[in-house]
Amino acid sequence: MKILFLVPELFTNTGGIQQFNNHLLNALLELGHTLSIVSMNDTSQLPNLSTAHLLNFPTSQLLNFSPCARHRPIRKPLFIMETLKQVLSFKPDLILCGHVNFSPLCMVLSKSFKIPYFTLTYGVDVWNLNGLKPSGLKHSQGVITISNYTKWVMLEQLKNYPNDKISLLYPTFDSERFKPGPKPKYLMEKWEIKESDKVILTIARLSKSEKYKGYDKVILALSKLLNLSSSLLLNFPSSQPLCFKYILGGSGDDIDRIKGLIRENRLEDKVILTGFIPDEEIADYYNLCDVFVMPSKGEGFGIVFLEALACGKPVIAGNKDGSVDAVLNGEVGILIDPDYIENIKKAIMDVCKGDVDKKYLDGSYLRSRVIEEYGFNKFKQKLESILGS
Repeated sequence: MKILFLVPELFTNTGGIQQFNNHLLNALLELGHTLSIVSMNDTSQLPNLSTAHLLNFPTSQLLNFSPCARHRPIRKPLFIMETLKQVLSFKPDLILCGHVNFSPLCMVLSKSFKIPYFTLTYGVDVWNLNGLKPSGLKHSQGVITISNYTKWVMLEQLKNYPNDKISLLYPTFDSERFKPGPKPKYLMEKWEIKESDKVILTIARLSKSEKYKGYDKVILALSKLLNLSSSLLLNFPSSQPLCFKYILGGSGDDIDRIKGLIRENRLEDKVILTGFIPDEEIADYYNLCDVFVMPSKGEGFGIVFLEALACGKPVIAGNKDGSVDAVLNGEVGILIDPDYIENIKKAIMDVCKGDVDKKYLDGSYLRSRVIEEYGFNKFKQKLESILGS
C-alpha cells in the first residue's frame, strides 16, 4: 500500500510521540508498505541523519522525506504545500495523519481527492478538542490511539462517535536497548550514590504544562519517607535505616518550581536533578534505580514504564490515566491514587522493604511480560490488523 505519513516530527526530539511514530515508521516499512513522509518540525534531510532509529529500515521503500522546518518561519504553509504536492505526485492509497492538528487538512484532502485517512492520537493532544479537530476526527476512516484512557477522553468529547472506529495500538519499545544490567559505576560516582542507597527514579519532561506527571508529589513523598525512616530508627535503634535518593531526570520550564520545592523540604542532598539525559545513558539510569515512580494522572500511556520494566525494575504508577494500560492493569506495576502523597510514600517504602507481591520484584518476569505484550512484533501484528480492516 502507498501511504502518505504526516508527522509533527520524527528526529528533532525524543519525546513519546516521536518514539511512537519512529516505531510506526519501521513497522510500516517492515510490513512492505511504500511511504512518503512530510514532517512539520524536522530540519534535516533523511540521508544526513545519524539517529539509531534509521539503521535497519529498508530505505528503498521510503520514497520521500520532506522536513519543512528547514525554513522555520514558513514551515506551516510549506507543510500544507508539500502535503498537497505529495498527494498529487505520490498518489497515496491512504494518509496517516500523525497528529490531530493535521486532521482538518486531511479532511479537506480526503473530500477533494477521495483518499481515506487514519488519525493518530496520543494523550495531551486530545484532552481538549476544539476548532475543527472534532470534525477532522469524525471524518477519519478510523482513529488509532495508544490507550483506553485516551480513547475514553475522546469519546467523552465526540458525542455519538462510533466506539468501533477507534482502534488501540499500544506503544512499543526497543527491548535490545532496554535490558537489565548492574548499577553503572560511573553514574554512582557522578551523583555520589552509595551501594546502600535506595534509588527512586522518574524520567519525564519537566514542563509547567505537564505537572500531572506527579514528580512534585514524589518529592513530597520523599520528605515523608525520610521522616518515617528517622522515626523507625528512633523506635528501633538496632534496625537498619533506609537511605533514599531521588533522581529526577529531564529538563523543562518547571525546573525553578521544583528547585524551590526541594529547598522548602530541605532535600538538597537527597534529590538529584540530572537535566537532559542523553539517549545513550537512559538505560543506565533505569538500571541504577531500585524503583521507577511516576504517579501521573494525565498520561496518554507512558513508554517510560515499558522501558523500566524491560530493565527488570519495579514500577509505581497512577491509577487514573493511560499508565493503567502500561502496567497491564496492575499485573506488572503497582497502581496507586496519585492524588494522595501517603499512598505514594507507602508504595515506595513497601517496594524498598520487599513488602509487596513478589512478582513486582521479579525482574525476569517483568521483562518477559512487557516484551510479550508490548514488544515490537506484537506492535507490528496489531498495526497490520488495523490497516487490513
